[in-house]
Amino acid sequence: MSAPLVSFVVPCYNYGRYLRDCLDRIFAQEGGYPLEVIAINDKSTDDTLEILRSYGDRLRIIDHEVNRGHVYTVNEGLAASTGKYVVRIDPDDRHRPHFLRRTVPILERHPEVGLVYGDVAQIDASGRITVQCSDVDHGGRDFKGNELLALLRKNFICAPTVIARREAWMAAWPIPTGLAFNDWYFNVMLARKWEFYYLNDVLADYRVHDSNHHSRISKDGSEERSVLWLLDKVYSEPEADVALEARKHREKAGIYAAQYADFATKYFWHRDDRNARRAYLTAIRWQPRLLARPRILMHLVATLVPRRIYESAKRAVRSLIGLARGRAAAGSA
Repeated sequence: MSAPLVSFVVPCYNYGRYLRDCLDRIFAQEGGYPLEVIAINDKSTDDTLEILRSYGDRLRIIDHEVNRGHVYTVNEGLAASTGKYVVRIDPDDRHRPHFLRRTVPILERHPEVGLVYGDVAQIDASGRITVQCSDVDHGGRDFKGNELLALLRKNFICAPTVIARREAWMAAWPIPTGLAFNDWYFNVMLARKWEFYYLNDVLADYRVHDSNHHSRISKDGSEERSVLWLLDKVYSEPEADVALEARKHREKAGIYAAQYADFATKYFWHRDDRNARRAYLTAIRWQPRLLARPRILMHLVATLVPRRIYESAKRAVRSLIGLARGRAAAGSA
């Protein structure tokens, strides 16, 4: 066999019901690139291992005797990869057939680019597309350049759309123990060293369901702790680019405010009013003008009253707005 150009790392834990959809999309990639697929079974209790074994020698399987957790598993898979380029995908997500055909040539043409990513669709537990595309940050155009400061404000890169140079992954490896995620950690650390390339094309489908990893960590607070750890790390270390370092510090208040506002919104929708209120108030301390945003002010007030009163007031306001619009339309007829 020829040496792989691309390595796919698939950390697996109890997602057997989605696993074939993920793996079949990898093996159906267009472009004819030499691949290796490394699947790590983290002591799943469902049929994950049986499904992996059914692919025979098309897969390299690492089977854990005990559950090691997501971060350990991803670290292990990246270390085992041998391709020039590496893709990391969770088994509940899936690639579009043209993923490699569109992204690999960009990395081959641009040695200064460490990571290529694209737009993503959202699917539900059954695989039905619920959102056709998700990008709101690039205006419908390709982009090449530095995205560190934008990424510090929010993680707009969806993991299954990413392909990066192995040397770039490994320069940030390993993921520190205790982090609740790996995708934003790698995105930020790579953005400090490399240019990124955004391809305005839907490259993957991201599955949204009740047991989704990101839903769990936003609810239990581990996402907030991990995000703050990474922000503090980045702000304690200088950037090699002096101009970027200066901009990073000029935008510090806005970056921390944006992250706290995001924590607050997630806590709010999880009906965790205490943490939502704390995070909103912290965001406002970092950036007082956030009080001028109606949604933030409305949600903050809602954490101070019973939720049923908030919901009733919201319905009343909507009714009044609808009535006013109806009268305005009738008056202009």
